[in-house]
Amino acid sequence: MNAVKVLQVVGYKDSGKTTLIEYWIRELVAQHFRVSVIKHHGHGGALEMPSSETDSMKFLNSGAASSIVVGGGVVQIHMRKEDEYIGLLNMAKLSDPNLILIEGFKQASEPKVVIVRTKEEWASLHTLTNIILVLVYEGVKIDEDYDVFYISDEIKIKGWMMHFMLGVKDNSNFN
Repeated sequence: MNAVKVLQVVGYKDSGKTTLIEYWIRELVAQHFRVSVIKHHGHGGALEMPSSETDSMKFLNSGAASSIVVGGGVVQIHMRKEDEYIGLLNMAKLSDPNLILIEGFKQASEPKVVIVRTKEEWASLHTLTNIILVLVYEGVKIDEDYDVFYISDEIKIKGWMMHFMLGVKDNSNFN
């Protein structure tokens, strides 16, 4: 297998991170790429779990450290552990992806796409490491030396992603 690419998508709540990731997944899968996603649940509280009446949840609720269910070409894993970032990456690699998209984990060191709705958000996010693309909403101006597109420009965003996946270094034309 070729090296797996990893790309973070970061921004504030309701900025469009999930929508962008969904778009990229559809476009990349249509081009026969395999994509995995890791999402940081930053909303506080426990994740929504399946019904406690399912066998997998009965095992977990009985004290199992993990419960793994396999069927219909899907593996479902529940663990009682706040896994470390590198562990999550290794888990995502089990599905043999070409790309792992990370939603959140702002402080990780992977290449980042930053979504910005306001100047105030940019003031907070511009200090993150390894920013390689900034997507802005109409009316937001970024004065720093980054590739910057409007979040509404699907053609440029798709072209940028295809260049990223293919390792194209000339980023002067994203169409």
